[in-house]
Amino acid sequence: MKTTKAAELAKWAIRADRRLVTLRYFKHHQFAGAAEIAKETERSTQNVSTALKELEESGLGRQREPGRRSWQKYSLSEFGESVLQKVEKELSTGLFERLADEMSFRYVRDAYRLVVTDPVVVTKEMNLDDVIDKIIEDPRTRSAYVVDGRQKLLGMIGLKQMLTAVESSLALFDKARPARAPKRPAVLPFSVEEYMFMPVTVSPEDRLTSALNKMIENDLEDLPVVDENGYLIGELNGFEVLLLGTEIMRNQERA
Repeated sequence: MKTTKAAELAKWAIRADRRLVTLRYFKHHQFAGAAEIAKETERSTQNVSTALKELEESGLGRQREPGRRSWQKYSLSEFGESVLQKVEKELSTGLFERLADEMSFRYVRDAYRLVVTDPVVVTKEMNLDDVIDKIIEDPRTRSAYVVDGRQKLLGMIGLKQMLTAVESSLALFDKARPARAPKRPAVLPFSVEEYMFMPVTVSPEDRLTSALNKMIENDLEDLPVVDENGYLIGELNGFEVLLLGTEIMRNQERA
C-alpha cells in the first residue's frame, strides 16, 4: 500500500513544476528554506513556499523547527526520500513516456478555446460558397459545424469536403481535363446539406488523449465539442492539442 502511495505521489510531484523543482532540490541538500531554494532554482519565493507547504501536507517534507515563524528550514521525511527516488526513476524513463502520462491527466476542457474561441456555425440550407467565405474570415479554423435553430449539432464540413466541392466545380468548366466519372453529382449550387457528414464528437470532460485518438482514427483535424444533449459548445482544434502538448513537453524538458 505504501509503495502504491509513493508511486502516486511521485506522479503528483512531477505534474507541477513547483513541486518537482522543490522536491528535487533536496537531492543535493539536506535542508533548506524557501528563499534559498527560490534563488538557486530561479523561482519566486511564494512559488517555492507553496510547494514546501504541499510537500509537508502530503507527508514528503517536514519543518526543522515547527515553532519558528521566520527563516523556516525544511527537509524531506523518510517517506519523502523514497518518493524522490521514484521521481528520479520516472524522469529517467524518457520524455515521450512522461509526456503521454502528463497528457492523460488533461481534459478537453483544458485545451479547447485556446485557439478557436467561437467555431464557424452554419445551417444546412446555406450554399457551400457562403461557408467558405466564413472560413476565410477566420483562418484559425478549417471546419464549419451545421446546427439547427437551437444549436444542436447536425453535421460538419471540413476542409477536405470544401476542396472536393471546389474540385467538382472546376471540373464542370475545365474542358481540357480528361473525362472521368465524378465522385459526386455536379449540381449547382453546391449545398451544405450535400457535403456535410456526422462527425465523432467530444465533451469537455473527455480526456485529451481520448480526443487525440479520435482525431487520428477518423482522419480529422478538428472535433466538435458538445454538451450532454448534443448541443455545440465549441471546437477542439488540432492546433490546440499541439499547443498544450508543446507546453507540457517544455515543462518536462525543464524538469
